[in-house]
Amino acid sequence: MSYVVLARKLRPNRFEDLIGQETISRTLRNAVTSGRVAHAFLFSGSRGVGKTSAARILTKALNCLAPEDGNPCGKCGNCIEITENASPDVYEIDAASNRGIENIRELRDNVQYAPAQCRYKVYIIDEAHMLTLESFNALLKTLEEPPSHVKFILATTDPHKLPQTIISRCQRYDFVRVPLQQMADFLEKVTVAEQLSISRRALEIISRQAVGGMRDALTMIDQVLSFTGDSAKDEEVLEILGIVDSDSRFAFLESLIGSRADEAMTHFQNLQDHGHDLHELLAQLLKEVKTLSLIQAVGAESVLFQDYTRDDVNSYTKLAGETTSSRLQQIFDILLDLEERMKRSTHARTCFEMALLQIVSLQPLVGVPELLKEIRKLRKDSGDSPSSETALETNQQNHSVPDSPSLRDKQEESKPEVEENKVSMVAESTGSKITSMLRDDSRKEVPKTVPLPQEAVAPFEQNPEPAETSAFVEEQQNFSSSDIDKSAEPSQGLSPPPEWVGFAEKIQKRSSILGGLIRNAVPTSWKDGVLKLGFKSGQPSDLVGDENRNNLESLVREFAGPEVQVEWVEGKLDSTLRTLIEEERYLHQQLQQSRREEAESHPLVQEVLKIFTGSSINAVHLSQA
Repeated sequence: MSYVVLARKLRPNRFEDLIGQETISRTLRNAVTSGRVAHAFLFSGSRGVGKTSAARILTKALNCLAPEDGNPCGKCGNCIEITENASPDVYEIDAASNRGIENIRELRDNVQYAPAQCRYKVYIIDEAHMLTLESFNALLKTLEEPPSHVKFILATTDPHKLPQTIISRCQRYDFVRVPLQQMADFLEKVTVAEQLSISRRALEIISRQAVGGMRDALTMIDQVLSFTGDSAKDEEVLEILGIVDSDSRFAFLESLIGSRADEAMTHFQNLQDHGHDLHELLAQLLKEVKTLSLIQAVGAESVLFQDYTRDDVNSYTKLAGETTSSRLQQIFDILLDLEERMKRSTHARTCFEMALLQIVSLQPLVGVPELLKEIRKLRKDSGDSPSSETALETNQQNHSVPDSPSLRDKQEESKPEVEENKVSMVAESTGSKITSMLRDDSRKEVPKTVPLPQEAVAPFEQNPEPAETSAFVEEQQNFSSSDIDKSAEPSQGLSPPPEWVGFAEKIQKRSSILGGLIRNAVPTSWKDGVLKLGFKSGQPSDLVGDENRNNLESLVREFAGPEVQVEWVEGKLDSTLRTLIEEERYLHQQLQQSRREEAESHPLVQEVLKIFTGSSINAVHLSQA
């Protein structure tokens, strides 16, 4: 007599034998007992969870000559014939190979005939989702109103592929995956009954590998016993099934989290030497990283981990305490990217190794609160004023320097009259860059420029009349390099002319990116219809893309005339003219200084300073009433 595999030998014969499907078993048994049996059923679920077995049990229960509380007796002629696939009234159809409309038409013609010897003719359509749309349409009417002696049972692993018109005509039962511990308990009973010697740990490993499918688990036991005989050691089970043992798995994961490159690559090499598939290993790593993140988020006692062994949960909990959620997210993202690269690359192993090196070289992420804490600590150690930690607050209604005597005197000393000093700029080379904000259109908008009177914008209107040419334009037309004061500090240099500020304001309103460029640029000259721009820090070739160049030239022509061209001066500009960014910073500093002087001279403040000997004003906060 030929050998019968365990999956067939131990196939359930009663509803109670369906492991992990207690609810479905009870429902079907009660339906048979009460006589409230539907004409069509839909059994859905993953592979090996008992769909076809449940269909056969239900078929035997409906046709059994001596049912026992809704269960088939298994001894009568009908039960025996159905078990042996010899019943003339039970049809098991494989929809994967009988999916055409001609097969459904044949079925539709045969349902009209009465059963030969059983109470019901039962059609079990396995892998029902493989039927064609035409076949489903041909089956609709028959499935909705079959003859009283006909029952349909559809089984599928992909119910979403079935038309809703089919699903709505059936009673649907969703079979769940068998829980790990419940499967291991059943396998332990099987090994005892079959006089096999397999440890509980090995059975749990097999159960985990089966992913809730009892048929797969029994098949694995057969495979192991074919190699070892009636007894199998844990190492042999791992070897024959190609499973990474938990110790090696956790050691590999721990070396990655601990950034120990040598250990991680050694573990990876050992796994490859034992023939473990890269894609399965990647899937395992993704699952383990997810598990660590879940433990950190919901705790190890969550129902999410009921299918894990206690030893595994303890190991995961220990690893979760050795890293942070942000690092786990980084690792998960790297592994996801690796999955995509491995699909496209012919060097899957090389991609895997580089991803592992990327993981072990990850630098820890520092959160904003921790970063601010470190900054405060450094400032405290360096003796900086607490006012350096406060945000700059500017007057939103008036951005000009306040009209106080002390401030006017400082301005008169540091700022020459525009009418007496011509604006001059010169370019020198540099390799530094200013902020990348100027190149990336996806970044946040650059703060708007300082508001100016409306008359400051007028000279740059399209096609201005010659009589209304601005002083700024005239000065640029007469530009000479001999006018440059190279000794002036940029912070103490000249303020940009109002006309340039107004022009930048108009650019800013049209485009925040182009406005950011203008706010950081300096006009070096404007002669013969050519406006030359440069940066005090950075190279235009690095900072200004082709798209931004074209857009800016278009706006310049729109505001200043169609004949105007824009040229970018390469190199560092040693200019006495402040950029708009520098001007705003300079004005704010002057405003802060003015407020400080006003505060220090106030009688009440002087009185407080006298009362608290040795005290001083550390900060002056500007606020708007």
